[in-house]
Amino acid sequence: MIRTAREVVELYHLVVWNQRDIGLAGELLGETVIRHGVGEAVTLTHEQAVARVVDHLAMFETIRFDLHLVVAGDDGEHVAVVYQAPMRLTDGLETTVGSMEIFRVVDGRITEVWNCGYEQGVWA
Repeated sequence: MIRTAREVVELYHLVVWNQRDIGLAGELLGETVIRHGVGEAVTLTHEQAVARVVDHLAMFETIRFDLHLVVAGDDGEHVAVVYQAPMRLTDGLETTVGSMEIFRVVDGRITEVWNCGYEQGVWA
């Protein structure tokens, strides 16, 4: 059974990141993942995409993604999220960041992510 795009994106945040489940990251990330930013796009192999998660998790003693809004597109592939992420870095610094991202999911795997960056603080 293939997961819906919304299920994939929710699992990616709530289980991969919040519960540090790297095995699930391997299931949810595509053979390639294109990470779109303003003015650039970077294509990661599957191994690079999983390693990115591992490397980022290593920076945090704790991190938790709280999804304030999840909107699944009518096309069955795109999901937008608004999140807030309280975190404690390994040096003890505590902060919270918020952002919005759009994911493209094909055949149950994340293949593209659009991210315009994040800001420190909580959503007002």
